Amino acid sequence: MIQGKKQRFTNYMKKVLKVLMKIGYFLSYVWFLLPIVSYHSFIGTFVNMEKCPAKCDFHFSIFLWTFLLYIIATLFLIQRRKLIQFCLATFVGIIIFLAAGFLGLAFQSAPTDFAERHPIPQGLKYYDPKGENEDMEKDATLSDSTSYLQVRNSIQFGIYEYSFFYPELPEGTIYLQCYEVTENLPLSKRSIKKETSQKTDGTDHFTCLVKNKRFTIYEGDWNKYYAARIEVWFKDKKGHKRKLSEKTYIVQGWMR
Repeated sequence: MIQGKKQRFTNYMKKVLKVLMKIGYFLSYVWFLLPIVSYHSFIGTFVNMEKCPAKCDFHFSIFLWTFLLYIIATLFLIQRRKLIQFCLATFVGIIIFLAAGFLGLAFQSAPTDFAERHPIPQGLKYYDPKGENEDMEKDATLSDSTSYLQVRNSIQFGIYEYSFFYPELPEGTIYLQCYEVTENLPLSKRSIKKETSQKTDGTDHFTCLVKNKRFTIYEGDWNKYYAARIEVWFKDKKGHKRKLSEKTYIVQGWMR
């Protein structure tokens, strides 16, 4: 029986290796298309570096995956003994490698003026996120609806955690939406909704429905603060949506 399992595993691995070899050979025939994808993802990364950091990360991940596939394609050119194409591909690969290093440096050193362009309005009532190790449950009370949403700093500037308390709610999904207050600009729209979504079985009493859920605000830089309205939304099983709570916090963006 054990011998049979080993044999099946060996056969399975042979099939996987065969498929990978076919993919490698295919990439070696279309290797010249990969630099085109790299170029567009490179441009997309820079275009969105300030306008939409979440999209910037998406383009950068495509750039890195393309580079990995390009290395595989180049190796298979040797397998096919295409020396001229291999030399050309290697030269282009070096350029892509240098571009990747340049992008990495740009990520680390590209400040934005998002906070400067969106100063905190005078007289605005806002909250400061709690400290990283502060308890978010002690201040949540049924009688104070402003205490239902609790936000605290997390492992790095621009990264936060939230807990949410509510008295009565059916089964569904809770998630956050964040907006800069002066222009009502959505903040990290796609990533925040994905990161903060939490399914709940519902409750008939005041309880913690979301606990220490982490999310990242990309817009802005470390130690440059602006005001963000953090809204708690709920979608029931039928797809109906409603806002449960909102609170304005002073936040800063996460620098890579």
